[in-house]
Amino acid sequence: MTPLLYCNVVSTGKRLRLSRIFRRNTGRTVIIALDHGRRHGPLRGIEDLRQTVKRVLKAEVDALMMTPAMIEKVADLIAGRVSVIARIDGTGTIRGPDETDDRLIASVARAVRVGADAVSVMVYLGSPREAQNLEKLARVVEDADVYGMPVLAEVLPRPPHLSKARDTQVIAYASRIAVELGADVIKTHYTGEGFEYVVKCTPAPIVILGGPRRETPLASLMDAYEAIRKGARGVAYGRNVFQFERPEVMAKALLYVVHEEVEPKEAMERALSDFR
Repeated sequence: MTPLLYCNVVSTGKRLRLSRIFRRNTGRTVIIALDHGRRHGPLRGIEDLRQTVKRVLKAEVDALMMTPAMIEKVADLIAGRVSVIARIDGTGTIRGPDETDDRLIASVARAVRVGADAVSVMVYLGSPREAQNLEKLARVVEDADVYGMPVLAEVLPRPPHLSKARDTQVIAYASRIAVELGADVIKTHYTGEGFEYVVKCTPAPIVILGGPRRETPLASLMDAYEAIRKGARGVAYGRNVFQFERPEVMAKALLYVVHEEVEPKEAMERALSDFR
């Protein structure tokens, strides 16, 4: 099943852009998120973003996620090699007063100018700024429709009203609201048991996020493996790839898991063999 089968009325531009993010033969994707600098600054693993991009490109991943400014910095490396998703919000930094105060830092038009195949925004549901976040998403969806640009909503439940961030009911609730407002793709937590319900309630492709680096690479691969088997359409991993000592190996292992449903241990063994 391709992501476009959720709706028969899809613009040509949106159809073409989504086809560059999701592989035609599997309908799935491996996205490497490299947009953390807007929030964390020079996080370990992306101090030298060009070097990190070079390494993950060796694995032939499906898409990268970066801010428009950083897309411009690596355009010569990625042209013709990988799809790109533009993160267009990012005012809530880790040292600021409120990380959920994530306002727009770029327009959809700028994302078009830098060659993006989709735009991405954060949606913090349950936070005191919930209404502001939802209004932002709706406005971006409206603007993106003019250009046939897909919108990926990164849906993250937050206290005080949604304190159980990985609860199945909470994630289903938050993901459905984002789709009701027009999101084309959802990036959110994998909930483990009951994730099938999230997929059932969300009429859009779901890619799971990686979050902070896990204790072992196999733990991250297992999340991806289980999520795919329960209906996820891919992953959007950042720190669990670029903070791995060999990011190209981790990225390749994810490709085996997502597109071929190879079990995590075997996927890692294959990836290590590929880069000997």
